Amino acid sequence: MSLFWTINGCSTQSIEVLQKCGLALSAKSYSSLQEHLAKIKIAEASVIARGPHKNGYDNINISTSIFVEQRNGAPAKVTSGTFTVLYALRNATAEAMQLRPILERAQAAGDLSFNADVRPTLDQQVSFHHQSLINVIEILAKYVPAFEPKTKLAELQHKVRRQMPQDYVTRQYPLRVSTIDESSTAAQPKVLHNIYIDQMKMKSEDFEHTAIPSFHDRHTLACTRSAQAMRLEDVNNFHRLKMLQLGFGLFHLCLNLLWALLHVHRGSLGQLGSLTHFFLIMDKARLGGHHPDYHTLLAALTQILDGIILNAWRKECNYPSLSAFAKSDPSAAELLALARKILLEHATPMSEVNFTENEDTSKNSQAQSNPDDDIARQNICLLTHDLLYVIEIIKAIATGDIGRVEDMLGNLAMMVRGAGSNNYCGEILHWLHNTKKVWGTEFASGYCLIFVKHLI
Repeated sequence: MSLFWTINGCSTQSIEVLQKCGLALSAKSYSSLQEHLAKIKIAEASVIARGPHKNGYDNINISTSIFVEQRNGAPAKVTSGTFTVLYALRNATAEAMQLRPILERAQAAGDLSFNADVRPTLDQQVSFHHQSLINVIEILAKYVPAFEPKTKLAELQHKVRRQMPQDYVTRQYPLRVSTIDESSTAAQPKVLHNIYIDQMKMKSEDFEHTAIPSFHDRHTLACTRSAQAMRLEDVNNFHRLKMLQLGFGLFHLCLNLLWALLHVHRGSLGQLGSLTHFFLIMDKARLGGHHPDYHTLLAALTQILDGIILNAWRKECNYPSLSAFAKSDPSAAELLALARKILLEHATPMSEVNFTENEDTSKNSQAQSNPDDDIARQNICLLTHDLLYVIEIIKAIATGDIGRVEDMLGNLAMMVRGAGSNNYCGEILHWLHNTKKVWGTEFASGYCLIFVKHLI
C-alpha cells in the first residue's frame, strides 16, 4: 500500500497521516523499502542483460520546483535524464543472437527491390483485405448490439498471421534513471555505458559476439546511427555500438501516421469530406495544430470512420434501418458480401477515366465516375481508405500479431512517404531490409515478436 500511495503522487505529509491510520509505512521506512526493492530489481535485470534481451530507452524530464524564480546555485526547475527498460526475449537462443553472422550479412546485403521486398505480396494483400472486411463488420456490431453474436462466428474472425500466445506477458526490467540526456549523438555511448557497465556491472568485451535488439523513436535512432558512424574505428563492438540492431517503436509509427493523415486530409472548412469539416460537425477542439495529442486525434478519427462505415451499411443493406436489417438475421456470407461491397464502393478511391464514343459505357458506375464530378465523395473514399489502415494496425498491435503489421508495412511506407513523412518511410525500409537481408530468420522472428508485445 505504501508503494501504491507514493506511485500515485501522495505527498510525504499524507503518507505520514496514512501511517497513523495503519494504511502505510512511515516515509522513512518507505524510502528504505524503495531502495531495497530497487537493488533486487537491478540484480534481476543484470541476469537478463547477460542473456538474449532487448533494450529500450528514452528521455525523461523531472520537475524539481513549482516556483518561477530560484536563487543562484539552486537546482534547475527541470532535470533531464534517461529511463531504460530491458525486455526478456521469448524463445530467443544464443545462436540466433550471434553478432558476427549479422554483421557479415549486412556487409554483403544488396539493395531493396520494390517488387520483391517492398510491394506487398498477393498473400499479404489478400490477408489485409480480409482483416478490413472483419473490421467493417465489427464497426457495425459495435453500434448495433443485435449483430454482436455474429462476430463470434468462425467465418467472421480475423485471420491469424503470426500472433503471440494470448496469455504471454513480456518480462520487463526497468533500470535506474540516469542524469544523461540521451537526445544527442554524443550521449548515446554514455547511455549504453551507464546501462551495461555502471548498472549491470558488465565489461565491454561481453558484447563482442552478442546482438541486442533496440527500439526507439526516430530521433534516438538517428542519434544512434550517427554515433555508430563516428565510432567505426573504435576498439570493439560495444564502443562501436555495433551490437545494437535498431528498430522503430510501433507507437511512434502510429503517431506519425496519424499526423501524416491529418496533414493530407485536413482540408478547409468549406471542403466537404475534409477532416476540418468533420471536426466542426463533431465540435472537436485542440486538433488544429500540426501535432495534436495522439489519443485525442485517434478518438476523433475513429469516430469519423465509424460514422462513415455505419452510413455505408445503412445505404447498402437494402433495409429501412439497421435494426430491420438485424432482424432479417443475415448469414456470415451475406455480411461478408456486403462488407466487400462497402470496401469497393465507399473505401476505394475513384480513378479518373475518360471514355471515347466507341468505348463500352455499360461498365460499373464507379469506373465511369470522374472524381472531379464529386469532390466530397472522392475525399471521403480517400479518407476511409486511409483510416482503415489506422484501425487495422491499432488492432494488430493490440492482439500481438506481428504478421498483420508486416502485411501493411510496404503500403504504410508508401503512404507516409506520399504524406511527406520521409523519416518514417526510411525507417520502414530499414526494417524491411534488415528482416529480409540482414538479421536472419531466427533473429528476425524473435525480434518481431517483442517488437509488438512490449508496446501493448
